[in-house]
Amino acid sequence: MTPLAKRLPRELRRNIGKYLGIFLLMCGSIALTSGFLLAAHSIGCLIDDMRDAYTIEDGRVTTSFEATKDQLKAAEDATDDVGGVTLYKNFSIDAIIKKTAGDDGTKRTLRTYAHRTKVDIASYCEGREPKADDEVAIDRVFATNNNLSVGDKVELEGRTYTICGIMTQPDSQALFLNNSDFTVNTITYGVAEVTDAGFAALEDAGGAPAYTYSFTFTDRDLSTADRIDAEQDMVEALTDVDARVDDLIDADSNQGIGYARDDVDGDSMMWTTLLDIIIVIMAFVFVVLTDATIEEESAIIGTLLASGYRRREIVLHYLALPAIVGVVAALLGTALGVVFFTEPMRSLYYGSYSLPPFQVYWSWEIFVKCAVVPAAALILITLVGLLRKMGKTPLQFLRHEASGKSGTKRGLQLPERMGFVSRFRLRIFLRNLGNFATLFVGIAFASLLLLFGLAILPTMTHYADNLETSLVAEHQYTLKAPLELEGTAEVREQWSALERLQSVDGALLSAAQDADDELDDAADAAQAAADAATASPSAESLTAAQDALAKVQDKKDALYARLDDLADALGCNRDEAIDLIDKASKIDADNDDIHPVNTIDNGASAIAQAEKYAVYQLQYDRGDGNGEETISVYGISSDSRYWKDLNVGDGRVVFGGGLLDKFGWSEGQKVTLSDKYEGEHYSFEYAGKDCAWGSKSDMNVYMSIDDFNELFDNDATYFNGYASNKKLDLDARYFAGDTTPDDMRAVGDQFIGMMSKMIGMMVGLAVFIFLLFMYLLTKAVIDHSARSISYMKVFGYRESEISHLYIRSITLCVVASLVLSLPVIIGSLTAIFRSMLLAYNGNIEIYVPAWSMAACVGIGFATYLVVALLHTRSIKRVGLAEALKVQE
Repeated sequence: MTPLAKRLPRELRRNIGKYLGIFLLMCGSIALTSGFLLAAHSIGCLIDDMRDAYTIEDGRVTTSFEATKDQLKAAEDATDDVGGVTLYKNFSIDAIIKKTAGDDGTKRTLRTYAHRTKVDIASYCEGREPKADDEVAIDRVFATNNNLSVGDKVELEGRTYTICGIMTQPDSQALFLNNSDFTVNTITYGVAEVTDAGFAALEDAGGAPAYTYSFTFTDRDLSTADRIDAEQDMVEALTDVDARVDDLIDADSNQGIGYARDDVDGDSMMWTTLLDIIIVIMAFVFVVLTDATIEEESAIIGTLLASGYRRREIVLHYLALPAIVGVVAALLGTALGVVFFTEPMRSLYYGSYSLPPFQVYWSWEIFVKCAVVPAAALILITLVGLLRKMGKTPLQFLRHEASGKSGTKRGLQLPERMGFVSRFRLRIFLRNLGNFATLFVGIAFASLLLLFGLAILPTMTHYADNLETSLVAEHQYTLKAPLELEGTAEVREQWSALERLQSVDGALLSAAQDADDELDDAADAAQAAADAATASPSAESLTAAQDALAKVQDKKDALYARLDDLADALGCNRDEAIDLIDKASKIDADNDDIHPVNTIDNGASAIAQAEKYAVYQLQYDRGDGNGEETISVYGISSDSRYWKDLNVGDGRVVFGGGLLDKFGWSEGQKVTLSDKYEGEHYSFEYAGKDCAWGSKSDMNVYMSIDDFNELFDNDATYFNGYASNKKLDLDARYFAGDTTPDDMRAVGDQFIGMMSKMIGMMVGLAVFIFLLFMYLLTKAVIDHSARSISYMKVFGYRESEISHLYIRSITLCVVASLVLSLPVIIGSLTAIFRSMLLAYNGNIEIYVPAWSMAACVGIGFATYLVVALLHTRSIKRVGLAEALKVQE
């Protein structure tokens, strides 16, 4: 063993604190990152396999009312150019779920489907699929968050069901109540499936079906552009045959399908970047500490060079320990991450996303990222730092000029009016400027992590509060088509009769109508035969008249048979069916100026306070490949009692504060929004601050309802929503949704549940980085000043006085770093949030309350106090003999 090699164990023992701290931080960071990346990679592979394993749809189209066979055939024929498409009936009911015992009254919704066997097939984690009419299978994440399990009884729309299975649905990997929502909702929203009969029972109980048709293309490898074009052709074909299309969602745009994968990929990039930053900062810490070691052992290095040792040997000697520590930390960290941290990281996602049972997929790319790249980067940066320092001559090393400084800073003339203590502390700062600069970067980085963890919940809560206050009424109802609240009892009965008739198979109504027309024709023929027999009595004319009368009887019997079939479907007798037809016939259904009337009377006071509005969704291209923002365009009354102080009318367009904050539109700028269903484009001009309204979470565009209907070429009386402070009972056939403050509060609750574990981890990591960086870099200051400390002891200074000089100097730098880094950190957080969330719907304003900034500084300083106590002990250990080791 060479003499240099024999020094390595001694150096390790002498600097065990330094190398142990670096080892722990590097090993811990790599362990967390490798565990996360492997879990994320495995989840990504699992999601990719689901498309074929569970036949995930290529898209879905939703119509206001159930499409006829001819309409569906027209949609299928429109895709012949790309090989065809298969449409699947995929109706759902948003059922209110309550526990039969111990329900807390919170509004919870289960989007319930009939059990699917051809598309979007469920994966069961526990139990089995529903077989009886009173059985239901529910989503795993929703069940976990609401303490539901197999065998429990729940109420859906007031009807009791038994939970028979816990499952996940491939088209609801992320639970979004609406595809335009900002975040998932796993607390008050979930999905479920029942039998066909169970679904019909829900509909009978008052559930309003969403008439959704999922589809898969015959060629499942179509390019995105070809698939989108084919989907647009389908919508046009449906529109041409009088189907009212409410929504079209391609699989790539369906957040329920793609959000989980996008989130995993985004978080993987964030963790990789975090690891890279930590490794780079640690490499520079290595460089600073190695520089301090070289300066400390400058005379030894000079002696070795003068004795014939080559610079390469000395460089390798001082590189050995950092390299060994880095390689062992990288390999051990990767191993620990794979073995111990994959499961905790998996649970972070499986607590928020509904995915099939987990399995690990190994990746050599992750091994390279976590084990090879960090170790190589650390060695390379340390090597560069060593080569920079080792360029001096042996004489320079012997004279302690290895730092390359000319003495300017050490010999800097300080003002005489400064006291001794002030000048002494300033010289400590100047002599260790590099250490303190690196310390500032480390503190800023740790503070960024810490403040992110402390501010994320206030930010999301602030966002949810803004969403809640942006609701102008206790209920904002949306409708599939205009529905009038006012009407006489007679008119309500007529519309009730028509709605009831429309609830049965249209073929039965058509058959009854055809039979009635045939009876009329037969009656006319019989009358003509009777008139002919009267005018010219003969055996032939009488026989013809009798035959005509017999045919009338046959047609009457056929009509009664069709009416009986209709009555059976309606659940009534023939006379009641005829009465329904008679009432419904009084409605001029072909008159577009006549709107349906709500069959339930909500009372004069509730009707009087309800206000009509219209809403339609358009898309805005965010640019730079960040997708499209969904923007709701509202048409409201010019003198609205709900949208207060909102000045609209005469073509005036008002923009929500969130749109202006997110996209930075300037006065006079024209903004183009597109309609993905019709292919139309609409241009709006932002006229200035007077045309802004609402909080920074408001992502809507407002205009008068008259301007709205003119813009979208609607009837002058068109509307599709009500704002109301009282609950309204609306016909299920026309009801689309009800947004309440409770729904907005659920957003905040959801984020707290999603982020709580991650926040604890980030705060813990930040505190550890604080502790390590402060210890290592401030220890370098103490070690660098060891001789000066020894001199002061020789001159009779007490240890408390020496600690006062050195520790107080370091304390001032730490406090200054903690405070001065705050503006940089807040600016960085704002930029990070904007870049992270640009590709998502909505606008989140970074909200850093004063207490979180104070907590960040307080936690950082409390961590430093621990370090200061350790340094006090270090000062005590500096002996008087250190002063005698100085060589000139």
